[in-house]
Amino acid sequence: MKVVGFAGSPRKDGNTDVLLQQVLDGAAEAGASTEKLYINDMNFKGCQGCGYCKMNDTCKLKDEMVEAYDMIKSADALVFASPIYFSQMTGQMRLFLDRFYALVNSDHTSRIDAGKKTVIIGAQGAPAEVSFAKVYEEFAGILQQFFGMDVKDIIIDVGHHAPGEAKNSAELMGQAKNTGINLFE
Repeated sequence: MKVVGFAGSPRKDGNTDVLLQQVLDGAAEAGASTEKLYINDMNFKGCQGCGYCKMNDTCKLKDEMVEAYDMIKSADALVFASPIYFSQMTGQMRLFLDRFYALVNSDHTSRIDAGKKTVIIGAQGAPAEVSFAKVYEEFAGILQQFFGMDVKDIIIDVGHHAPGEAKNSAELMGQAKNTGINLFE
């Protein structure tokens, strides 16, 4: 099994990245091969709305999203991780997700296999988990509706502000690790 994680935070080793790595470590412990891609390090443009991908089976833009598309198609499971910035997922993650339009046929069917296991990770400074629940629900809905993904867990880190502070929560770290271990069950 192959698990690919996409880090939507510009901050490496921040809370979002730490939790993403825990899920990947758990998946590796269960026997999966893992890979992580930092979206902020990628060189790509936003969707141009040109419709090229609806007349062809690929995006017109030949940028680093081509590699990401291949990773998504070949993976058995995907982990999407983004902190909350200004009440939404990061701009990097939103731009990345917008480019998934090229993975949808003109009749709104998916160009990737349905049933991929998926985990969504969020980190927010707000102390109440429900503060941004709609953001995570919307993200999960997109993955389910357009791609038939099986969202196994949504992990939300709350109240941590300093980079890597999530490591201090044994419960949260354990949840992330167990999610990775049990991803294919």
